[in-house]
Amino acid sequence: MAEHNTVDRDAIKLQPLAPMGLLEQFNLPPKMIVFIRRNQRAIWLTISAVVVVAVAVSGFTAYREHQAGKAAFALESALAAKQGNREMLEKVAQEYGATPSGLWAKIELALLEEKEGQRPKAISRLTEVNADLSATSPLKPLVLTKLAGLHENEQQLDKAIALHTELAANEGFAPSAYRALGRLHEQLGKKEEAAAMYGKYLELTASQPGQGKTDPIRSMVQFRLNQLKK
Repeated sequence: MAEHNTVDRDAIKLQPLAPMGLLEQFNLPPKMIVFIRRNQRAIWLTISAVVVVAVAVSGFTAYREHQAGKAAFALESALAAKQGNREMLEKVAQEYGATPSGLWAKIELALLEEKEGQRPKAISRLTEVNADLSATSPLKPLVLTKLAGLHENEQQLDKAIALHTELAANEGFAPSAYRALGRLHEQLGKKEEAAAMYGKYLELTASQPGQGKTDPIRSMVQFRLNQLKK
């Protein structure tokens, strides 16, 4: 007599499968599934925060680009204006001061003040611009050169020397900076310092293409150096 089977096979066939969750469908490890379900509130809060930050950054970037475009148009209009350009430049500098166009507007205003004989005002404005520029800004060498020239014209030679010394750290402007430093030290009667600066200029320009013994600037610097060594 066959052994009685207590399992109802028909009942097994008709029994519905246990519902499979979304996490199970990704074939995640059971421990990870348990962890996610226990901490799902914190996880969703973190995801929401990340999304909010991403949207905010995207919006801020779009805003900055929009402002930069408006600033560039305003600066172009101010430079092209035949009348009232000072007022227009002032507006660009005030409303878009943190943009490249705003900084350039301040430089243009300083140049206007220099033409009008207001050197102290031009120096003050360019000093403010210089403080806002990073060391890698392409405007930095131009502002340093102009600011140093204004200080020299005002006979503020120590300040001019400090600015040209800072400019000398920029490889592309180092030769002109050392030549200016030689001239400034010579004006102060510091012959050794002047000779050292002229020597650095000659050293940096010796191997440059198109420059040789016939170069008038090098010849002038060499003459000054010879005079200092006498």
